[in-house]
Amino acid sequence: MIKAVAHLQHELANIRTGRATTGMLDHLKVDAYGNKVPFKAIGTVAVRESHVLAVMLFDQQLASAAMSAISTSPLQLNPRMEGEEILIPVPPPTKETIESMRKLCKAEGESAKVTVRHARKLALDALKSVSSDDKKRRAEKEVQTLTDKFIAEIDGIVASKQKDIERHTS
Repeated sequence: MIKAVAHLQHELANIRTGRATTGMLDHLKVDAYGNKVPFKAIGTVAVRESHVLAVMLFDQQLASAAMSAISTSPLQLNPRMEGEEILIPVPPPTKETIESMRKLCKAEGESAKVTVRHARKLALDALKSVSSDDKKRRAEKEVQTLTDKFIAEIDGIVASKQKDIERHTS
């Protein structure tokens, strides 16, 4: 259940809110030296202004591969080379983009809830071997309480991210 919440937080961090963040490019893979490598393995990302990212590559020969990875990503960003850096303007999202980001947050939250419920099922299956009915009922109640706690936490995380999207895009 803890891993489901951590995964949700990681996934929601990749959803842009209309402002530039260094983590926006973390999920991208770049063709470098014959392999797909994480973006942070080929350079560093910094926020220049609230709407501009700057990428300093460790190896300038990877510039075209990095720009290709950025421009073909679902983020819909248009990078440009400026000297030794790749500059990436982050445009403010449209109403349609905002709504799709909100839906994506909700879908990620639902996926996390499914994972939590699956963990509950596994825990309840493991309790079938408990011989004492009192211990079994008590443990089942604890598992359900824990499940409810994590579901509420997921709902709070999703609501917070959706408010964040609204706040930074209006």
